[in-house]
Amino acid sequence: MNYLLAKIKGQDVEFLKVMSYEREIFDIPDLSNNQVYLPSYKLEDGEWYKLDNFLSRGYENSLIGITFNSTDYNQITKKQYSKINYLCSKQGEFFLFQKMSSPSLLYKKWFQISDAPTLEIDKPIIILNNFADAVYDINGDSLYFRNIARVKSIFRGIEELYREATQAEVDAFLKQDFISLDGTFTSNNVKTANRKRIAMAIDTLNQFTQEDKKQIFQYIRSYCEDVPIDDDTFLVSTEEHLKKILYGIEQRYYTTPLGNEKRLANSILKLTKKQIQ
Repeated sequence: MNYLLAKIKGQDVEFLKVMSYEREIFDIPDLSNNQVYLPSYKLEDGEWYKLDNFLSRGYENSLIGITFNSTDYNQITKKQYSKINYLCSKQGEFFLFQKMSSPSLLYKKWFQISDAPTLEIDKPIIILNNFADAVYDINGDSLYFRNIARVKSIFRGIEELYREATQAEVDAFLKQDFISLDGTFTSNNVKTANRKRIAMAIDTLNQFTQEDKKQIFQYIRSYCEDVPIDDDTFLVSTEEHLKKILYGIEQRYYTTPLGNEKRLANSILKLTKKQIQ
C-alpha cells in the first residue's frame, strides 16, 4: 500500500494523512543518471542531483529516519488543504516529496470526462506532478532532487549548500583591488543570483596566488570586452558587469579549438582522471 501525507504550514511536526492507494501515487523516476550536488553544475535533461549519507547531514525532516507507521497520522480535514506546505508519498522503500505552489491548488469550475459529466463548483482540486521534487531512497540513504530552491522548505538547513554571500562578504568582495564601483551601483544593488556567485568566487579567490589573480584579470578582459576598465580595474555599474566578472573568476569562458569561437559554459563539472581516460 502507498500513502500520501501532507505537511501543514505553521506547524513544526504535524503531518496529516491524505489517502492510501494501491497504485503508485508519484511515478518513481530513473535515478541512475545523477550527479553529486555542486552549485556550479546545471543539470542536463533527465539528471538528478544526489546527496549520499543524507541522514548524517542533519537536514531536518521528521518523516525520514524513523519507522513509518500510517496509523500515527490523523486524517486531513477539508479546511486544511489550503495550508499544505508540501506532500509526501511513502511508496515502498522511497519517500517522494512535492512542494505545494499556487498552480498546484486550483479553484476553478471543472467536470470529469464521463458519459454523464457534472459541473463541479467550489470543489478545488490539487494537481500532482508526474515526478516529485525530491526522492529519498531509504535503503541507500540518498536524497535526489533537481531544484534546491524547491526542497529547502522540505529539508530544513539544506539551503546552506547554495548559501548567499552575506552583506559583509559582498561589501568586502566589491572592495577587491580589481573592482571599482561606477555610477550609482552599490552593494545594495547586488541581487540573489550574484550573491550566490560571490560566495563561490570568494572560495575560488582564496585558492589563488597573486600571480593567479593577475592571470584571471587578463583572462576576463579577453572575454568581457564590454565590461569597462580603468587601468587594472573593472568598472562595475550593472549587475550584468558583475555577473561576467564572477563567471570569469570561475573560468567559465572558453574558446573552441575548431572555429575559434568564444563561448560561456552554462555549468561546470570537474572531470576525474577516470572520466578523462
